Amino acid sequence: MLALLGLAWAPGCAATAQTPLRAQATAPPTPMPMPVPVPVPVLPPASVGADALADALACRIDAARYPGLMREIREERKDDFKQPYRQYSEPMMDVYTLREPLQAWGSQSDTIVIAPNRVMLGVKGTLDAVTGRLEHSLEESSASPLSGALDDQHALVIFEANQPGLEGLVLLGCEYRMQDISLLEDPDDAWRMKPSPAIAPAIP
Repeated sequence: MLALLGLAWAPGCAATAQTPLRAQATAPPTPMPMPVPVPVPVLPPASVGADALADALACRIDAARYPGLMREIREERKDDFKQPYRQYSEPMMDVYTLREPLQAWGSQSDTIVIAPNRVMLGVKGTLDAVTGRLEHSLEESSASPLSGALDDQHALVIFEANQPGLEGLVLLGCEYRMQDISLLEDPDDAWRMKPSPAIAPAIP
């Protein structure tokens, strides 16, 4: 252990008896080997990357991670994200139902709504009640800052849903303001691809 710290301890120095000095040939001192430094890995915070969906709801997805977000979510939640429970065209949204409820911004729900640039939790209740829980959550986070910064690429969204089947829900989550990237245009969404119309053979 001492050698690793760059220190050496010579047992002969502890002897108290004096011996006469004699002239003798001595070998040149052998240089001590230098300890090899071992790099310490820097681990990311436990809350970031542990759950892609939770990170997305909390605005913790950066520009580098955003293009592959839906693929990451599907890999972690294969059963929940096989196919949407509902789809809407105006505005475009996919609705998924989780096996276990997820918590975000002071609310909890098993309904997830994915829009082209939004990941939201569908929460039962009034807008005032959900907003109150959101404000309380933000007050608590002031003691420990949010892992994802709310900046020009991330914004909190909260509003009442009015689509058929979503009545009585408040949509709460994160809007990602990153150009030319839509969460609803994932290459892995083969079920979205409509077959090309057959081309009739030319008449001679």
